[in-house]
Amino acid sequence: MVSNKLITSTLVATAVAAGSYYLGKEENREKVYHSIKRVKARFKNETKEDHEPYLREKVGHSDPHDFGDHSMVGEGAVYSVNYYNKNESNDN
Repeated sequence: MVSNKLITSTLVATAVAAGSYYLGKEENREKVYHSIKRVKARFKNETKEDHEPYLREKVGHSDPHDFGDHSMVGEGAVYSVNYYNKNESNDN
C-alpha cells in the first residue's frame, strides 16, 4: 500500500516541476506577476492598476508608423466582413 507521505511528496514534486516549466518563459512570469498585483489590489479595494508605460501610451492613440498594429486592425475588419458575408450567403 502506498503511504500518504509518498503521495504528498509526489504531488508536491509534480507541482514544483510544472510551476518551474510554466514560469520558465518571461511572458508567463509577467502574466503571473500582473495577476498577483490585480488580486492584491482587489483585496485593498484599489482600482488603480500599474500598467506598462507602453500600454498607457498605446491606448486610444494610433501611431501611423506602427504597421503591426494596422495589420491587426485590418485583419480584424476583414474577418468580420467575411463572417457577415458567409452568414448572408447561408441565409439565401
